[in-house]
Amino acid sequence: MRNHFRASTICAIAVYLVLPFLIACAGHATSGSPPSATAPDLNGVWSAPFTPDISKTLGHQPPFTPYAAERFNKEDEIDDPLTQCLPIGPARGIQAGIMPFQIVQTPAVTAILFENQHTFRIIHTDGRSHPKDVDPTWFGDSIGKWEGDTLVVDTVGLNDRTWLDTAGHEHSDQLHLVEKFQKTGDNNIKWTVTFEDPKFYTEPWSITLPIARQNTEIMSYSCEENEKDRAHLRRTKK
Repeated sequence: MRNHFRASTICAIAVYLVLPFLIACAGHATSGSPPSATAPDLNGVWSAPFTPDISKTLGHQPPFTPYAAERFNKEDEIDDPLTQCLPIGPARGIQAGIMPFQIVQTPAVTAILFENQHTFRIIHTDGRSHPKDVDPTWFGDSIGKWEGDTLVVDTVGLNDRTWLDTAGHEHSDQLHLVEKFQKTGDNNIKWTVTFEDPKFYTEPWSITLPIARQNTEIMSYSCEENEKDRAHLRRTKK
């Protein structure tokens, strides 16, 4: 009972903190096509399968450039930005598996609240375009539009400080993401993400994961609290 009360309180606080931002964004919609009046309802807590090695889902290694292949062969999980408690990034946040995320949807803005490191992501669905000059950030600049039952999200302006997975697949600040959130049922979403990064990959490539509704609430999580793992990490030979 105590844990349930604590989780409910934390969830309420998270929505309380983000809600004013969502309302402000909704009130400043720019010109462009309005959101679909029949857009599926994505509100709720969701989770996708934990994907520590994205190549397993792809079925093979992604199409590395020579530069990326050299980096991958030298990479070690000890260098994973998450071991330093840095933000997880947009696509890897979906793939976090045991840590669910909550979608809060309004006509002009959709927010994704990640339990992982208690971060959030904003997707503008008011018809705006990307800014001409985007400062690179952990989650980039995301804009979305509805195509039938599918929310298509375009993300640019990402920094190069996140990984795509635990295995060490990296990207540059030229990464361009296109995600499709297709509502296939009351409790299911089909999520497809396409990675495009000319510095690391010779061509765009995609993976698809199922997302399922969770009968739970996102909880508070602080990576820095009582963190004792990093001191025990050791480099491994590939």
